[in-house]
Amino acid sequence: MEQQAKNLARVPFAKARLPLAMACALSAFSFGLHAEEAVQLDAANISGELDSPVGEDEGYVAKNSRSATKINTPLSETPRSVSVVTDAQMKDRNVQTISEALRYSAGVQAGFYGEDNKQDWFIIRGFKQANNGLFMDGSRIYSSAFYSWQIDPYMLERIEVLKGASSVLYGQTPPGGLINLQSKRPNAEGRNEIGIQYGSFDRKQINADVGGQLDEEGNLMYRVVALSRDTGTQVDDVDAARILLAPSMTINFNEDTSLTLLASIQKDRSDPQLQFLPSSGTIVNNPNGDIDTDTAVGDPSYETFERDQYTLGYELNHRLSDNWDFQQNLRYGHMDLELRQLFYYGDVTDRLIARGLTYNDGKADNLSVDNRLLGNWFGDRWENTLLIGVDYQQLKINDRSPSGYPTFPAIPLLDIYDPEYGLPIGDFALEDKDTRADQMGYYVQEQFKFDNWVFLLGGRYDRSRTDFDNQTTGEKHDVRDDNFTWSGGVAYTFDNGLTPYISYSEFFLPVTDLNRVTGEPYKPQEGDQKEIGLKYEPQGLDAMFTAAVFELTQENVTKTQNGVPTQLGEVRSRGIELEAQANVTENISLIASYTKLDPETTKTSVPAEKDKVPANVADEMASLWGKYQFIGGALDGLEFGAGVRHTSSSYGDNTETLEVPSYTLVDAMIGYRIQDIRLQLNASNLTDKEYIAACEYYCWYGNRRNVIASATYEF
Repeated sequence: MEQQAKNLARVPFAKARLPLAMACALSAFSFGLHAEEAVQLDAANISGELDSPVGEDEGYVAKNSRSATKINTPLSETPRSVSVVTDAQMKDRNVQTISEALRYSAGVQAGFYGEDNKQDWFIIRGFKQANNGLFMDGSRIYSSAFYSWQIDPYMLERIEVLKGASSVLYGQTPPGGLINLQSKRPNAEGRNEIGIQYGSFDRKQINADVGGQLDEEGNLMYRVVALSRDTGTQVDDVDAARILLAPSMTINFNEDTSLTLLASIQKDRSDPQLQFLPSSGTIVNNPNGDIDTDTAVGDPSYETFERDQYTLGYELNHRLSDNWDFQQNLRYGHMDLELRQLFYYGDVTDRLIARGLTYNDGKADNLSVDNRLLGNWFGDRWENTLLIGVDYQQLKINDRSPSGYPTFPAIPLLDIYDPEYGLPIGDFALEDKDTRADQMGYYVQEQFKFDNWVFLLGGRYDRSRTDFDNQTTGEKHDVRDDNFTWSGGVAYTFDNGLTPYISYSEFFLPVTDLNRVTGEPYKPQEGDQKEIGLKYEPQGLDAMFTAAVFELTQENVTKTQNGVPTQLGEVRSRGIELEAQANVTENISLIASYTKLDPETTKTSVPAEKDKVPANVADEMASLWGKYQFIGGALDGLEFGAGVRHTSSSYGDNTETLEVPSYTLVDAMIGYRIQDIRLQLNASNLTDKEYIAACEYYCWYGNRRNVIASATYEF
């Protein structure tokens, strides 16, 4: 075993591709066989690990999760803060994006830039994340800059948010945590539906979700999720269209081996929706008045956003013995992207603005493979679970984009109060740029339960490499990083449902980008989290209540200051989170959350930023959603829901000189079921409040009222 590990370590990192990932799997497999021979313990049946990767959800309350431990663990026994958005929650609120799905989750400032059809935006526990914090089925969705994936929530059966530093099990992750999307997959029940939707901005959609057994024994199951959407947006002449197909199949070869195949095709044909606006006319008075929320800063006749994204992967579970399981997740993704967007670059007069250009034309490929050995033993008063893993991640981008920054082509000035489109844009040179990022990680985790105690300890060693190659200029940069991270936690589960816990965790995040001004690579980001929490799962009530107090620290933070990217020294975020999900009765379901943050720039070379709150981060958020459904009687089948969410003021810069006002929004739903048909009407921002979601040199309007009517036939 030791010799195998040494041989594996000698493999040149530059050659680490899929063959190396498979070699890791075989090495881990061999290790498991040797470990079985070396340790003789009482046999235990752990067939539950071959079941669905998530626990069954009943209404709004989730019971189990794998995000925090990669083990199917009750949330009440997990010494980390995890928020779960169940399938029932997503259906009741008819969420259209991942950002919408997380609007009622504690610690998450979702969609803080407003609506964007290119990607979803989040601030978790005071730290931004988009490209690096998104996972699907436990594997990273590897993105960089505008080569970013956007997953449609109709593909998903639940969403989990693991709060805080999480590198021990997942490698490169941002400090605020990670968002793990759980794909819809085959099930024996064969839940089928076909639906149509129509809504604001001439939104039209048809969707289908069908599946079931292909044999009598249930050893072969399938599922197909499909969607077609065509819609306008709140911005004039900016439209969006999407086609989605996500087939999957599960093969149970025998009681010891299961394989689930997962694939997806998504095509977006849109205009860039997110508008970069000046502060004058949005949150700062302008003599010409406020800029309309439907104003396009760019040029709809010139701009485009076309993205094709494909995924293919599998999840393999194989029981080696009564004590050992081998698990492997693999996913390959490919993206073709064409993006042209004009954005606000500076004021010329009170009415006229200069504009810059974002232009990307290229493709991206990413590969993620995670190999795990899971050993499990039981005694009279104890349970021991050992997790040993090797994972590999790769991202390759081939991009054509303008040369030089901030040099732009000749772009006509725009009167933002009376815009004129269709004017010619000057020529500009393009450069061919290749980026490749690789990460290899080795991790181990020990979970030990003794009576009511739960102990969790893990460690990980990462090797990462990022290569930048400008084929036009011949400029190259190679960056090598390695790091060791660890985490630990202790929890005590009282018989009355209370579980206090304490935990510590670290993160490590190389930056897969170059400074656009200097052309030099950034330093890797790193830091840690300390957390104390309390969970309560009351007896006799289907509910989960959680409270957490935490402190997060991030070093080498990358920011944009006045349009120029810089790397600050250190940012610290302290806070408290309260969250509740409850199926109070058969008729009533509730979600509630409250977040209070104290974010601060603690080290920086810019004196004005010292001890100040970073831009965009709201220090207080609160939300409440409730649903009531009639069961029996004359109103049987009728249901209605309502929610309110509040986000406090934030700052539009890193020096606390430009304040963005707070806002409170109301959502509502009414539904009615007639046998197998469900009719539903949803409204987000019911009062059609106009508000600024955030500012940071640019400003962004939040989502206006959006009403969607849907009809679904279930069979």
